[in-house]
Amino acid sequence: MSRAARPQPGAASLAVLARWDARAVLRDRWFISIAGAFAALTVAAALVALAGVDVIGVSAFGRVAATLVHLGMLFIPLLGLTAGALWIAGERETGSLAMVLSQPVDRATVYAGKFLGVAWGMIGAVAVGLGSAGVLLALRAGTDRILGYLWLVVLSLLLALATLAVGFAISAAAPGRSRALGAALVVWLGLVIVSDLGLLGTALALRLPAPAVLVLGSLNPVSAFRLAAVVGISGSAEVTGPVGIYAADRLGMGGMNALMIGILVAWALGAFLAGRARFLKTVQA
Repeated sequence: MSRAARPQPGAASLAVLARWDARAVLRDRWFISIAGAFAALTVAAALVALAGVDVIGVSAFGRVAATLVHLGMLFIPLLGLTAGALWIAGERETGSLAMVLSQPVDRATVYAGKFLGVAWGMIGAVAVGLGSAGVLLALRAGTDRILGYLWLVVLSLLLALATLAVGFAISAAAPGRSRALGAALVVWLGLVIVSDLGLLGTALALRLPAPAVLVLGSLNPVSAFRLAAVVGISGSAEVTGPVGIYAADRLGMGGMNALMIGILVAWALGAFLAGRARFLKTVQA
């Protein structure tokens, strides 16, 4: 193979691919629909939570933050999983992926560039939704709790990247869009709805000790997001349930938050590496 034809990794190729996919995801109707729904619901939730608040400040912030945590638990994983799952599988079906792979670009760079491009869209969608609600909260309740709100934004971005990485891993393994979307929705249901109920039932049936319940409960990225968000916003683990109370008692508030952030980062990195490995295996087969 000549030097000119050899696949070329590098920052330039990565940046070009990331910009291309960032523009593409902002034109994707599925992504725009879910991102728009998330933004509209965050603003509506903030308006409803702020309506009729007699005492501004902490009470108003608590009501809005609690509402946004629950919205984030539902919509951010849905957006990340489906956007990631449809991306590579969709391009494989349309043939645009084969065109990109025919260029002298390193395959790992292709995967990373596509992930970064969609990730920029995810970050923008989350920032617009939470930013709009944050402006309303600042105007109505002041900026005394701005650090708590920024903590929620950071956790939301980490959850978005973690679920997007899982979606990309699904997409790299799926033969088509329909199977990728179906798998993403099953994973979403498992992470958001089934996991907590299943954990509670398993803990009761098997009489698991508290450390085992903590491990099982915190391994879910959505649960890790919820625990860290509630503790960071309220400053207490009393409302997080037995898993959060035990974690705070054993690790302290700071240690518990650090553990939850580590879990979110581990999900993002682990799913990204697993998806890239599957992608490289598929395109080289």
